[in-house]
Amino acid sequence: MSKQDPKGYWAFPEDCYWPKWSATVWNIILLGELGISPSHASVATGCEYLLNTAMSQDKSWPPKSQSGPKSYPLLWEPCVTGNMARTLAVFGYGRDPRVQLMFEFLVRTQLPDGGWNCEFGEWGVKINHSSFMSTVEPLWAFSALDRSLWPKGSKDVVDRAAEFLLVHRLFKSDRTGKVIDEEWTRLHFPLFYFYDILHGLRVLADLGYGGDERVSDALQLIKQKQLADGTWPLEGSYVNAYPGNLSSPRQGWRA
Repeated sequence: MSKQDPKGYWAFPEDCYWPKWSATVWNIILLGELGISPSHASVATGCEYLLNTAMSQDKSWPPKSQSGPKSYPLLWEPCVTGNMARTLAVFGYGRDPRVQLMFEFLVRTQLPDGGWNCEFGEWGVKINHSSFMSTVEPLWAFSALDRSLWPKGSKDVVDRAAEFLLVHRLFKSDRTGKVIDEEWTRLHFPLFYFYDILHGLRVLADLGYGGDERVSDALQLIKQKQLADGTWPLEGSYVNAYPGNLSSPRQGWRA
């Protein structure tokens, strides 16, 4: 928190996303996951800066319906939108019209297979299959928002997205039953927009799907990782593996 500017931002004032992992959006996400009180002064100034900048940065919010090589900076992706919406909801901004726009965007951009993909076709090739990373963050956002504030269509969207994770048993191919990515079976912190089985399991449990038999493989694997003292090991850091732009590997998650 000592690195936050009095105006509310971290790193550079003109950009809430770059550099990874030290810009404002990443610090706000981390504070939300650490359970910092919404009444903390850093939270209020940071959230207001984030919202104001997200609404004006590159005229990118609300998202534009454009295509071609120049459309990328004009579009928020489902994963970062889900992360922002979840954190802002946790910090008490769920009724804010700007946050409601984010949830409406998530409802609108769900793919036919039930998930989301950050390469969802506004640029590049047509996307036919959702991404775990892009799907878990929107689901996490809905889990943090009071259901009375869910936009129209949200319940169906959440059910379909949960089914996307469940049909894959949270980390396996629905065709072969093989583990999709061994890294997902390890426990990480912080996650930001990355994925592992614990992240998928906690999101599904928060939404009421924890009793589904298809979470059993992930749950059993997590139980097996418990140490003798009752704790669990930190097995990996995506931040170290993906240092980001203009940022040292750990700089972005020291709030």
